[in-house]
Amino acid sequence: MNNLKNKYGTKALVTGGSSGMGKAFANELAKQGIEPILIARSIDKLKETAKAIFEEHNVKPQIFSVDLSDENAINKFLSEIENQSIGLLIHCAGMENNGSFLKINEGKELQMIKLNVTSTYLLTNHFARKMAKIKKGGILLVSSMAGLMATPYFSNYAATKSYVHNLGLSLYPELKMHNVDISVLAPGLTETNMVADNGIDWSKLPMKSMKPSEVALIALNNLGKKGTIIPGFMNKMMVFMAKRVFSIKGFSKMNGWMIRKAISNNKI
Repeated sequence: MNNLKNKYGTKALVTGGSSGMGKAFANELAKQGIEPILIARSIDKLKETAKAIFEEHNVKPQIFSVDLSDENAINKFLSEIENQSIGLLIHCAGMENNGSFLKINEGKELQMIKLNVTSTYLLTNHFARKMAKIKKGGILLVSSMAGLMATPYFSNYAATKSYVHNLGLSLYPELKMHNVDISVLAPGLTETNMVADNGIDWSKLPMKSMKPSEVALIALNNLGKKGTIIPGFMNKMMVFMAKRVFSIKGFSKMNGWMIRKAISNNKI
């Protein structure tokens, strides 16, 4: 693995750090002696995660309860940590809605845009500017395979993740000029709370799930080396088919057909 501590310093900010991908990244960072600064909404889950990391790695994370769908809360948090030397940002926090675009609650969809898009912009902008000034730093944004292809019944989610992917990929050459690494992780089905009970029978889709720890290792090993990091052979093949084998229209139709077989009837 990359020696992240030598490359980026002793502190890393991890959003969504109380569970799933964020927790997996925090553990991998702590193994290298990097102090994770964990953000999530649930202070109780943050305390549990921080305690487990300290007991296993003897590294004590900082924890902050922040609602990242609230722009004012983000700016307040950034002011609180302004004087800390944070060399790595790993932005995992996000939410997913699925179902017919005509049925999903508008409030939830707008909240998802704020969390998946607005927070990504604010955090990336803040840390990219700070890192560029000192010519050192790394940013890892977490998108999704859904952000790389047409994904019916996940339409707004896919659109938000497409923003994340295109922002990071577009910044890749810009920030390299300032010696700042940026990569976008685009995982497929990963064993997290987000997909555990979301009305999709994943066994009916041609997807193989991966553990968050596997995905985190792949991402950290490729940070700064690749613009887009797609973990897993099957995931790479699906993206290849979506972009190289089928037409955009054809893949959209096929993907919609597959998802209709797996999604709860009351969602379509």
